Amino acid sequence: MFENVVEDADAVSIPPEGIDPDALARSLPAPMVFVDLETTGGNALEDRITEIGVVEVGPHGIEQWSTLLDPAEPIPPFIQKLTGITNEMVRGQPSFGTLAQGLAERLHGKLFVAHNARFDYGFLKNEFRRAGIGFQADVLCTVRLSRLLFPAAARHGLDALIARFGLAPQGRHRALADADLLWQFWQKLHTLYTPDLIGQAVQRVTKRSSQPPQLPDEAIDALPDSPGVYLFYGEGDTLLYVGKSVDVRARVRSHFSSDHQVAKDLRISQEIRRVEVRRTVGELGALLLESQLVKQLQPVHNRMLRRSASLYSWQLTQESDTPQLVSATTVDFSGAESLYGTFSSRNGAESALRALADEHRLCCAQLGLEKIAKGRPCFGYQVKRCDGVCVGDAPLADHTARTREALATLQLETWPYDGPIAIEEHGDDNVEYHVIDRWQYLGSVASRDALDALVDHMPAATGFDPDIYRLLGRRLAASRKAELAVPLTVLLLTRPAFRLSPVEPPEASPKKPRSVALLRRRQPRPEDPDQLRLPFDVR
Repeated sequence: MFENVVEDADAVSIPPEGIDPDALARSLPAPMVFVDLETTGGNALEDRITEIGVVEVGPHGIEQWSTLLDPAEPIPPFIQKLTGITNEMVRGQPSFGTLAQGLAERLHGKLFVAHNARFDYGFLKNEFRRAGIGFQADVLCTVRLSRLLFPAAARHGLDALIARFGLAPQGRHRALADADLLWQFWQKLHTLYTPDLIGQAVQRVTKRSSQPPQLPDEAIDALPDSPGVYLFYGEGDTLLYVGKSVDVRARVRSHFSSDHQVAKDLRISQEIRRVEVRRTVGELGALLLESQLVKQLQPVHNRMLRRSASLYSWQLTQESDTPQLVSATTVDFSGAESLYGTFSSRNGAESALRALADEHRLCCAQLGLEKIAKGRPCFGYQVKRCDGVCVGDAPLADHTARTREALATLQLETWPYDGPIAIEEHGDDNVEYHVIDRWQYLGSVASRDALDALVDHMPAATGFDPDIYRLLGRRLAASRKAELAVPLTVLLLTRPAFRLSPVEPPEASPKKPRSVALLRRRQPRPEDPDQLRLPFDVR
């Protein structure tokens, strides 16, 4: 299979001082392949590989392998100048397809190590896909490893590693020479850190490849690396999960590039069949859209952001000494004063208030959490966790003031505007307007004209959304106080006046004659005189 491969037996790596390369290779717990490619360009979907270099290390020792490839397309002049690989050099060399099966076997089961590994791994995956071979590997990027181990260093490119660690290049921008530099870097790390520490660092930055087999190889590679919301669908187009990210591709890949420490990711990996993406201009739009879609579509594996059947809050007005639990069905949470916290159940609300009572030595009886006879001590007083307002040992006014102070961290801000607003968010070259009213997200549009149309047909705000409040409450408050580095751009909107439209009266339908049968009275049978007798008639 490898008849046309160029075995570079003369290339001898120069080991860092004090390291036995062969002993290090044989001590590795699992084999590794240090890989570098030269290509006709930077697009893994359109450009092609011109050279592959591999340094394979493991219990068998060290083996170097490289080959030129015919890319079946011209090499741009500036790349010829950079790499020294010309069109004449690759003419007549094997194509990737003729070597694909053997290369896949060489790489199989080994940790794939490359500098800026996404580039090399992406090119190989696409070439293997064109050859009809599915290729996956655990991937270690030496750029990420260098950043983790040397955070104070300003640069982590290959030239920077050569200068910093005194690596000995046999050439630059040739595949095997650059792959060997990575092997030298690996050896150098073992002169600076213990194997255990290096192993921990590798574990942290290695991308564990476990892309679901049901997804086409290109499904994730084709996703955008920009902000948006992604939707996972399973069998029968069942919606499994909705998520968001400023880099959709990287976030989706992370679901399938871990060791499945999260059980949810494992279930999704087994059930997923396709991925859908809805782009947004920026992070705020993605957060708002995710919240909206989870509530509307109720994905199987989303637990957060779902719409609660019930919503409660504690209300402690100025006239009261005891907080009252109120429901969003009876109180407008966006406009009511003196509300504290949002809770999806009565039990959750009472547990939160009880925790505050324990922390601030408040009386559970006075808070309405315990039912006791008047003048009797609460349980907290008996165990020295209440100051005794329940038995008159402490002034009620002081207890009420401390209650307000304890609740202050949970206080809800009322909607600070007279009507709906649009928050303007800018991307690289576009803009979105997110419309919010009374802490409810009503939609986003991409232009002022579309915003006018949305306002004309704006749906009514039907209820306080605690997720939108948590997302925007502090941001809007900080923006109004000019506390944000980049204040939010807020446009005040006005709902259209209520209009009555003329309605034509319905046409009068002809009256149907009443059925004669309905008017006919049943005649009593002569032999049944009791039929006409009422219950209270005297016989």
